[in-house]
This record gives sequence, structure tokens and C-alpha cells, in this order.
Amino acid sequence: MALLRAAVLATATAAALTAGCSAAEPPADQVPAVSGAFPVAVSGALGDGEVAAKPERIVALTWTDADIVETLGVTPISVQKSTAPSGYQPWYEDAINGDLPPLLQSTDGAVPVEQIAALRPDLIVATKAFNLDRTYDQLSQLAPVVHFADTPSTETWQSATTAVASAMGVPEKGAQVIADTETRIDDAARRHSDLDGKTLTFFVGPSESSVYVVNSSEDAGASFLGQLGMTPTDFAINQPVSTIPGRAEISYELLSETDADVIVATGLPGSIEALAERPAVAELPALRRGAFVSLTPTQAQSMAFPSPLSLDWALTEIVPQLNAAAQK
Repeated sequence: MALLRAAVLATATAAALTAGCSAAEPPADQVPAVSGAFPVAVSGALGDGEVAAKPERIVALTWTDADIVETLGVTPISVQKSTAPSGYQPWYEDAINGDLPPLLQSTDGAVPVEQIAALRPDLIVATKAFNLDRTYDQLSQLAPVVHFADTPSTETWQSATTAVASAMGVPEKGAQVIADTETRIDDAARRHSDLDGKTLTFFVGPSESSVYVVNSSEDAGASFLGQLGMTPTDFAINQPVSTIPGRAEISYELLSETDADVIVATGLPGSIEALAERPAVAELPALRRGAFVSLTPTQAQSMAFPSPLSLDWALTEIVPQLNAAAQK
């Protein structure tokens, strides 16, 4: 989400069904770093830095960043708390062999600079940190900060993985993680071929008077679903983009125009049920035949804030539901 990016939505596949490694290519966790890779320059929208030696004390400022660092073979010394009840996204918990890293304790979403300073990091990863501009100068005095090239919402999981892998001195490993993840997505698309060519309405964050509809591949979730063959409806595409990239905000008077082969919705507890009970939604042909998938915020976030870990999880937790809906 962008798709889910902000509800947060405004919100991407862990149990990957095949490994994606050939006999000539070793598994990602065995790919060595480039000899003599350091120092490594890091650059982004907010500034530049240099990683002098292989980092060993990495702090992840978002759960997406924690996922990426983990896939590259290092468990961060501390990670940002997620919205999941435990504070850790389920796909991240699945990936950890041992104790989970301590959570950063922030107030009102502010980056806890003093807490991070006490951890003595040698690398800070913040490719999806939306308020990084407020504390970048302070953080960059503590350690190099790997962050987005333009904005957090336009930073793809592939570009973020590439940047983090470079800073960690394992660029080949990053490339292989990306290739393996994309292979698993392609495999899932072939296995769930009923999704190919299907139109999609994706409702995000219903409120009292309006709801967001994903309307372009600028939304990370829509981009992922597009790899499976799904596209937003013409109605959604033709709506003006809101302040959130990849999403349009529509009033409930337009709900009768939102039918699609598959309808997906995510939002706060109770909001999806209330949306589905609105007569204009309940009478949509897709809902009447059962082609409706309701996603929890955590499920939506696996696609809205995608990483190799979260997308693998989505491939097993979400995609089969979508395929079943597409068959109705």
C-alpha cells in the first residue's frame, strides 16, 4: 500500500515454495562479499556517507529494513517496533533462528536518537523511514545511514535491497536474494493462473465518508499483484490520484462503480465489515458471488511495505485466497 501505505496503509512473500537456486549458483546465504569491498560510499536523498569496514552493529529503523538486513545474513542489534501485537511482523519472527533483537522504543513515531546512540551502531538502515528528514543529521553523526534515493514510498524493495547489500559489503548476495524472490513470485503466478488478467478493486482505510482505492502500480501492493497478472479497474485508474501515490480517494456515492473480478479491502478493525455492509458494496456482483478478500493490516502491510521476507509470506498467506476468489 503505497497500498497500504498509510493506513498505514499507506502498507510486500515468506514461505517460498521453491528455493530458486541452481547447482551453479550457491544459496544466497553462502554468497561471499566482494573482496576488498570497503570502504563503501552510500548516498541518498538526504545526504551521503561512507561505510569504512564491514558493519557488525546494524540498527533497522523500520520493520522492512529489518527484513532486508536479515535476508542478507545479519540480525540487527535493534529494530523498530511494528504494528503487530508482538511488535514483530510474523514473517520476521519466522526468519529468526534464536532470540529476537530488542525493539526501539519510540514516542509518537519519533526516532529515538539517544537510544540508538547508546547502541553504538556502525550502520543505520532506513530505506522506509518516512520521518527520517527530522533526525537524519543527528543519526548520520552516529553512523552511515542507508536510506531512500528519492522518497520512502518510491523506493522499491529491489532498490532498497541493492543499496543495503552494497553497504553491508555483500552486493552479490543482494542480487541473488532479489533474483530468488522474483523467481518465487513468477512461480506463484504460474501456480495461481486464475489471477492472470483479472481486474482488481483494492479498498484501503474506509472512513466515515470516503475510502481509498488503489489505482496504479505506484502503489507497492498493486505492483506486486500486477506481477501475478492482476490490474486495477478502468474506473480506479481514471480517478485522480490523492496525496498518497498510487491511490485515489473516492466518496461512497461512487461505490456502485467499483465492481471488479476480485475485490480486496483492508483497514482498521470493524471498518471492512462496515464497508461490506453498505448497500452499494453488498450489491456488487463480486461480493454477491463471494469474490471478496478481507485483509488484516498485517496482511496488507506484507504487500504495502514489501521485502523479500514479507513477499514470501504473502505468497502463501494471501495469494491462495486471491486465487480462490478469482475462481468465483
